[in-house]
Amino acid sequence: MKFFKRGKGFPVLAVIIIAALIAAVFLFLERMELPDDSATRKGRKTMPPKKALKQKTPERRPPAAERREQQIAVIIDDIGFDLGAAEELARIRAPIAFAVLPHTPHAVEAAEILHAAGKEILLHLPMEPRSYPGENPGAGALLADMDEKEIRRQTALDLAAVPYVSGVNNHMGSRFMGDDIRLSVVMDELKKRGLFFVDSRTASDSRGKEAAARARVRFAARSVFIDHTRGYAAALANLTRLPRQGGGGGEPLLMIGHPHPETVRALKEVLPIWQEEGVRIIPVSAYLSASGGKE
Repeated sequence: MKFFKRGKGFPVLAVIIIAALIAAVFLFLERMELPDDSATRKGRKTMPPKKALKQKTPERRPPAAERREQQIAVIIDDIGFDLGAAEELARIRAPIAFAVLPHTPHAVEAAEILHAAGKEILLHLPMEPRSYPGENPGAGALLADMDEKEIRRQTALDLAAVPYVSGVNNHMGSRFMGDDIRLSVVMDELKKRGLFFVDSRTASDSRGKEAAARARVRFAARSVFIDHTRGYAAALANLTRLPRQGGGGGEPLLMIGHPHPETVRALKEVLPIWQEEGVRIIPVSAYLSASGGKE
């Protein structure tokens, strides 16, 4: 008590000192809390954008045009001479169609093997080319000097020579395919049997489309020959080039090739490439619907 009685200003100074110390303690404690609270506030502000980026990434998709599936139908012509080639092609797991030449050594047996493997069969109908008789289309050919009765009879014989046919495409025929009158007779026979026609486009002046339309026969035309130039490299280039370009606009494509060893090899090797690139092989009958072929 004597201590506080010494001098009137001393207690005031003590109070000031004590107050300053208390204020310093509170200020220190407040500053110690700020980093934690600041970090929490910053974390709350920055975390949502990071989470949002992770959530949006899987939802990003390419434009619809880039996701469009390219469809291709494939026909292998000239079946009937080499039974081994037919057996090898039958093992390919794809809906490839096969055009069988009538009156060839293995026409019936090849058609049976391919049909048993679930493949679509066409009659590869031989027709007179402009180079005839230097170039012979083979047995059962339709010739430009035949009358209506002969054409009907030969067409019927050729169809009977190949079992399981669902359609017909021409073998050679650069002259016959340009003869509107005679071609109309063929289309009439196909209409009676409910068969479609595929124009191999061996003639620049082909009347196939017009004749098919008059007879109300479903019609399609070849887009490209796989092996117009024979060889593995050429076949593989043709099998990959147009599909990668989207068929000139994404339209279905109809490709025709032959049972050459080089073509068969290229065809086998392109299948996984097509699968990776979104190219799908469809049956010829499905191609007719996709491309607008009408009955």
